[in-house]
Amino acid sequence: MAEALWTGVARAYARSFAGLCAGAVPALLDGLPSGARLLDVGCGTGALVRAARDAGLDTTGVDPDPEMAALAADGLGSRVPVAGLPDLPFADDGFDAVVANFVLNHVDDPRAGARELARVAAPGGHVRATIWGSAPPPQAAMWNTLLDAAGAVRAPVPRLTADRDFERSPHGLAGILRQAGLAVTHAGTRTWTWRVAADDLWAGLTSVGSFGVLWRAQPGDVQARVRSAYDALGGPWREGEDFAFDVECVLVEARVPRS
Repeated sequence: MAEALWTGVARAYARSFAGLCAGAVPALLDGLPSGARLLDVGCGTGALVRAARDAGLDTTGVDPDPEMAALAADGLGSRVPVAGLPDLPFADDGFDAVVANFVLNHVDDPRAGARELARVAAPGGHVRATIWGSAPPPQAAMWNTLLDAAGAVRAPVPRLTADRDFERSPHGLAGILRQAGLAVTHAGTRTWTWRVAADDLWAGLTSVGSFGVLWRAQPGDVQARVRSAYDALGGPWREGEDFAFDVECVLVEARVPRS
């Protein structure tokens, strides 16, 4: 499922949704001690790795997509291994903190992914993860409004089977981390405002993830109508020439038991 949604979109993601996901970085790094060994799983463009290193953490990033890993390596000036959940190329207990920023909502087996996060974290170490909640975020609501008005067809988007899916909420994410043997210390939400240039957002909406799946399923006349309506959009989505969205994510923090 994840490969079908994310292959070949690294540069479009960097222009668009990378800025959205970076909004969770301060909360994910908050309170981690300087010098701690940190692993960023699914590091994307490397924004969290860069911020963590600036904060004095000994940070490694990995990403399962070769194009994304190469893009991150170019920006960071260091190697980014191509690897992802649930098979990380690291020994047990190797990191003081492990973060997965919008990763467990994109892997084929979230529970196996959570177990792998726990495996590579040292006893007493931190595991922190974010996902998007079950309610459509405002950029998705805007996009769906445009598609519906243009008469778009609703192509099937890859989804997890019922036995592998989980509730997209603080309770649901905390549950799969607890099932992985972790002690949850906080489960809640974080909010911020995401501002993005119109052309950059368009690059993401027409290529990345489930947005791209829906876009590619539309005939040319529908795509033309959507583009025209997008260019004409004003409030409440616009802030000057850019778009601005008040977004909310789920954030759960946990610790690895020492015993």
